[in-house]
Amino acid sequence: MKIKSNAKSNYFAILKKIIATRTQKDITQITVAKHINIGESGYFKIEKGKSKLDLERLFEILELLEISPEEFFKGVK
Repeated sequence: MKIKSNAKSNYFAILKKIIATRTQKDITQITVAKHINIGESGYFKIEKGKSKLDLERLFEILELLEISPEEFFKGVK
């Protein structure tokens, strides 16, 4: 019997939280893209789930958003 994975829904919950935190802090997609050294369209694809977000870039984004990984992942389900 295969156990159903929640990985995909958790991944999209993380993307939604990044977007919510970014907009709350009035940070543009362009600013994030520059911070993680990719093009604006590349970052747009990450937020839309069309390109994968790797851990290193996630931590760079959290650094820009001034939120610790521990705080960021609280409540993500």
